[in-house]
Amino acid sequence: MSIMPITADELLSLYEPGRPTELVRGELRRMSPAGYWHGAVTSLLTQFLGHYVRESHLGVTFGAETGFILARNPDTVRAPDFAFVRQDRLPSEFSSGYFPGPPDLAVEVTSPTDTYTEVHEKALSWLEHGTRLVWVIDPVGKRATVYRSSDDVRAIEADEDLTGDDVLPGFTVALRELFPAGRGPTA
Repeated sequence: MSIMPITADELLSLYEPGRPTELVRGELRRMSPAGYWHGAVTSLLTQFLGHYVRESHLGVTFGAETGFILARNPDTVRAPDFAFVRQDRLPSEFSSGYFPGPPDLAVEVTSPTDTYTEVHEKALSWLEHGTRLVWVIDPVGKRATVYRSSDDVRAIEADEDLTGDDVLPGFTVALRELFPAGRGPTA
């Protein structure tokens, strides 16, 4: 017996507070809430990028759990930990639903329970659906992986700069600035 795929509209009405959920090809994917270190790194990233985008009038930033419709029939709705959409791509009218399309930048902050395969597949999925730049931030390893395409994947260490390339022109932050001072997670 086959199960009918869930639609993006049905997902929106299934909202369960504190229970992050994505939709992949019509199938629900429930996730555990993020740990505190994940939240701290995401918050710092939001501060740096939010300020830069606002001051530069580049577009809008979106916090964790914002849904982006990546495909229809069957529907795929993904939610990065942080996202950016250019000003010229913003809808002209307000909607209470998910964003219609991919972000220009999707950022995933890894959790200790994430596997490399899961995170890599999700990053490639963002690119496949039109996201131009994906950052995967690893708080435990204090490094990042930058995805421009499936063939253009580059590792960044804590002492290097993370840049916005042509998606966020002029944006640069030392990766180590995204990790809170003091004791951090250990591998």
